[in-house]
Amino acid sequence: MELLERYLQAVRFWLPGKQQDDIIEELREDIRTRMEDKESSLGRPVTEDELLALLQQTGNPMLVAGRFRKQGSLIGPALFPIYTYVLKIVALGYLVPWVLVWLALLIFSPIYRAHHTGLHLLDTWTSFWNVAIGLFGTVTAVFALLERGQSRLGYFQKWDPRKLPHRPLRKPWVSRVESIFGLAFSVFFIFWWFTMPRFGHFLSDQVGGAVTLNPALRNYYLLPLIPTLVLMVQQGINLIRPQWTWVRSSFMLGSDLMTLAIIGAAAAHQPYLLLAEGARDTAKYAQVLPAVNGTILWGLLGIGGGVLIAAIVHFFQTMRELRRMRGERLRQTPVQMSQIL
Repeated sequence: MELLERYLQAVRFWLPGKQQDDIIEELREDIRTRMEDKESSLGRPVTEDELLALLQQTGNPMLVAGRFRKQGSLIGPALFPIYTYVLKIVALGYLVPWVLVWLALLIFSPIYRAHHTGLHLLDTWTSFWNVAIGLFGTVTAVFALLERGQSRLGYFQKWDPRKLPHRPLRKPWVSRVESIFGLAFSVFFIFWWFTMPRFGHFLSDQVGGAVTLNPALRNYYLLPLIPTLVLMVQQGINLIRPQWTWVRSSFMLGSDLMTLAIIGAAAAHQPYLLLAEGARDTAKYAQVLPAVNGTILWGLLGIGGGVLIAAIVHFFQTMRELRRMRGERLRQTPVQMSQIL
């Protein structure tokens, strides 16, 4: 039955999210019925090779999933699932980051706002739509050509169920080794963070004290330790209760959101480095400092983007854990009622 579950998993991947469970159950019952009919005619359970032939008769997982989708005339049912999948990759890989970077620059960069006011802001969006239409148009044209020539490719007829990916196994616990290493790293980060002022003084000495940190940023010095302490609490809990897998995803989500808030608030305090009042030889640093501050801004945006991606992943993991816990409670309720009766 492992081969059957791998097949159903492959079909599920290409199905619309809201219909996945119903369609997979319907498909599972259909295949099981055909298996039972074959077992009745043979008088014995079907072998793996016979199940393999049965799945091949059912069809390529992508084709089977395509039968349950609403299709347009340009892209047929065979290629439509992968066509929409590629469009999502293009949107998430380029267009969404483009919009996020644009919003960050608009919010946190006064220089960018000064150079992009009024109609100049529309020029930026003109380039965005040109790129978006070009990317989507190219993808659509490629799949339209594939649609016309897929009968000669023979890809969908030549497939092997044995090569389907195995089902991912969910661990019902958080590894204690993971928790221990996480705690060790968190402690190391805290000690390293408290040594940061020494590095700051060292760098300031290298430029003769001509450059100093924006005083407003000094209020943020201890704030990055709060998300770290949240993770330490999670690691400590999972060290004692490794079966509480929901703790890891939910605490990590909370830590990500705190980190995003800190980065967003700190990034708004531009410029990050200033020329020190009363210092000598500041002229040679005046021309370089804007570029350095710009580099720091892009660094903060990059870190924020990475944390945002992690937050999205941890959000979906948390939702999955909550659904799993709810399903377990619903399965336990009939048992408890039967015990009472």
